[in-house]
Amino acid sequence: MIAQYSKQLLSIIFFVLYCLHQVSSASEINLSRSKLVQLALHLERADKEKQYYFTQIALYEMFDSYQQEVERSISDPPKTPKRKRDIYRWRSATRAYIHQLDSYLYLMDSGDPINFFMSPQKQLFIIISNTAVIISGPNSGADKQMETNIVDQFCSQYDCQIYFSHTSNESRYSQLSSDDVETEWLFERNNKMSFTMSNGLNFQFSDIVNRPSKEYWSINVSNELNLLLDYLSRVQKKGQLIDWLSMRIVTLPLTDNAYKVIINDNNHYIKLPLPLLGRHPDLFHVLIPWIKNHLAENIDYRIQIRNADQYLLKGKK
Repeated sequence: MIAQYSKQLLSIIFFVLYCLHQVSSASEINLSRSKLVQLALHLERADKEKQYYFTQIALYEMFDSYQQEVERSISDPPKTPKRKRDIYRWRSATRAYIHQLDSYLYLMDSGDPINFFMSPQKQLFIIISNTAVIISGPNSGADKQMETNIVDQFCSQYDCQIYFSHTSNESRYSQLSSDDVETEWLFERNNKMSFTMSNGLNFQFSDIVNRPSKEYWSINVSNELNLLLDYLSRVQKKGQLIDWLSMRIVTLPLTDNAYKVIINDNNHYIKLPLPLLGRHPDLFHVLIPWIKNHLAENIDYRIQIRNADQYLLKGKK
């Protein structure tokens, strides 16, 4: 019994190590949260009844998805001998896995404990009797359909509104808006004007001409910084290293507003809609000390962006 438990525990550890390896070798840090992931994160702290129902739905959906794929392979026979051999091996392995899924349902009904594990890539594992089962289908299209089916079935039984609400976001930055920041125009020497914000940003302009457009631009830069802080906060909580000397923003091909923020010398990056910061890498570089301090919750840190007109003018098309 002890040997069997140790073997099962090792399988979980190998799954975890595999996921961590995948994250370390990937370039983009995926922070997206599907409805299935959001739901599972809440269910980690839910009662056993909800966990059981969710797990049962997920296993049945996986069972049906793989079974349908096997039936599809029979109705569409391969043309070449090699393809026939490949399909035969795949079909045998898939049928064996379907049999495993059936055994997991039996273990659930036997009262074995159920737990959830979320990999750093936001891949969802159900752990039944110390055996890890990744929630996935035979292909990406099946994954999306399975996710929809699982969420729809669960939410037809339970009220899911609170699980998908915006207020569940774990970061305080994403909840900030221009309404939360006090602003003021100040005269400076040499007839220059500064648009100051209570979050420590100060944009210096050569004059007060076109004040509404300058104010609008400054507030939108602030909003983009809040979005970036939100994602950097989540990156830190995932254990990713942020190297401030390596941080920079890079344009992505074939996109209008999405930009790549490289966060360390391993070229790990997050992809965000930052049109104002993205058009001006030099402005982004100047703002890095503000980003670093405010991520560390040093909210008293202040910075002045001198000659902000240059960025405003260059940004016009």
